[in-house]
Amino acid sequence: MGKNELPDQVRVTFQLERGEYIRGVRYYLRKSHLVSWVQVLVMLFALAATVTVTLMMERLNFLNTLVLVLLAMAALYGLWLYWIKPGRIFDREAELAEPVTFLFTQEDVARQDETAAALLDWDIKKLWRGPEFYYLFGSSEGYTLLPLRAFQDEEARLRFESLAQEANPDMIFRHFG
Repeated sequence: MGKNELPDQVRVTFQLERGEYIRGVRYYLRKSHLVSWVQVLVMLFALAATVTVTLMMERLNFLNTLVLVLLAMAALYGLWLYWIKPGRIFDREAELAEPVTFLFTQEDVARQDETAAALLDWDIKKLWRGPEFYYLFGSSEGYTLLPLRAFQDEEARLRFESLAQEANPDMIFRHFG
């Protein structure tokens, strides 16, 4: 245990890097099925079917044109969502790159960065543990990203999970290998 750290609390301090943040967001997009390889396969199948029908009819009709336009729009949106948007968010939101400290106790969560400190209630509906990050989903649509590297060791991670489950008994916990 760290200096001044009790068994019923966990302190994490970290500063996210751009590449790390992008990997975290992309992992979330895949695990939440907002972007999936199945979607890519369905789009490729629809494209192949449209091209085949167009070649068989020897002309491009309105329906085939519509399908091609919709496929192009869906593909561009998926590419933007997965490849471009995470980096743009990190570049625009300066606070994502600032150092931050969280202190998790049985009663509440303290958050402190360079400009402000706040005492927050535990409000976690879902907790995901991925290979590099914890994802804390509250009642709002967003999530908090905690890098596993910010925890001192595996014991601190397990203490954090235990505190989260005690403070949020209805929380759904998923551990992704």
